[in-house]
Amino acid sequence: MKEFIEAVSRKINARTDLIERDILLHQILLDLSKTKFANEFAFKGGSCLMKYYLGYFRFSIDLDFTFINQNIFSNLSKKEIRRRLSEKIDEIGNIFEDIAERRGLDFKCDKKNRRYVEFGGGNKFLTFKIWFNSRFIGETFIKIQINFIEKIIFPIKKVLLKSLLDESKELQFLFPDIYDEYTTKVRFNVYDIREIFCEKIRAILTRNGIKERDFIDVYLISKKFNIKYTDMRDKILEKTRFILKLYEKYRDNLKKNLRIFSIENFPFGSEDYLLLIKIDKKEFYQFVEEFIVYLKEIGTIV
Repeated sequence: MKEFIEAVSRKINARTDLIERDILLHQILLDLSKTKFANEFAFKGGSCLMKYYLGYFRFSIDLDFTFINQNIFSNLSKKEIRRRLSEKIDEIGNIFEDIAERRGLDFKCDKKNRRYVEFGGGNKFLTFKIWFNSRFIGETFIKIQINFIEKIIFPIKKVLLKSLLDESKELQFLFPDIYDEYTTKVRFNVYDIREIFCEKIRAILTRNGIKERDFIDVYLISKKFNIKYTDMRDKILEKTRFILKLYEKYRDNLKKNLRIFSIENFPFGSEDYLLLIKIDKKEFYQFVEEFIVYLKEIGTIV
C-alpha cells in the first residue's frame, strides 16, 4: 500500500498522507455501498463534491451523510424520536465496526467513549471517529458525520462516485489489486448540488470559525453550475432556521461569526495544501468580498 500511495503522490504531486486518507475514504464508501446504509443515507459535503460534482479540485478529510426518510419522525414525541435514533445508531454502528475490522481500522460503537462517538442535539447529529495508523503521520482519524434530522428540500439521486485516479496502465500493472479497488466507481445516493450549496452557506454561517474551503466550495459550485447565492436566499434561510432550532450552539456561532466576517479576517491561503487545482486568486478575492456582505445581510435576518 505504501508504495502505491507514493507512486500516486509522484504522479499527481500531492501529499502522501492526503492520498492515503482519500484511499481509506473511498474504501469506506465502497464497503458502505454494499450495506443497507447506502439505501437509507445520502452522501453530501466536500467529499461528495469532489467525487461527483466538481471532480478532484481539492482533498476532503471526512465523510458526511444525512438520513433520507425524514417522514418516520413525523408526529413522534421527543422521547420516541430519541429511542428510534438510539436503535438506528446501534444498527449503523455495527456496520462501521464491521468495516473497521475488515480494513484494520480502530472503531467501536461505544456511545460513552468520546474517542469513537460524539453526539449533538439529543442524538440528532452523530460523529463517528475511525482511527488508523497513518504510514506517514502516525495515529489519526477519519470523521464520519451523520445528520438524522434535517430539512431536505431538493430531490436525492443515485449516482456513481469516482476516485482521484484517471486511467493509469502503469499503476494498474504495478499494483493491480489496490488500483482496481481504488478506481472502482461506487453507487450511492447523493444530495442535489443546490442542497449542498445551501448547506455550505449554512455551515459558513453557523460553524465555529471560518474555514476557507467552505468559501472555495461555494465559489466553485457557483461558477460551474451558475447557481447564485442571491437566488437561493429563501432556501438558505429555510435550512438555516431549521438547524438553529435544533442546535442552540449554532446560534451562538452565528452571532460570533457576524462579528468577525470581514475581508481583513479572512484566512486566504490557509488551506492551499488541500487544493489540487489553481484558483484565480483575484477572482476569488472579489467573490469573498461580495459574499461576506451577503452573509452579514442574511445572518441578521435568519
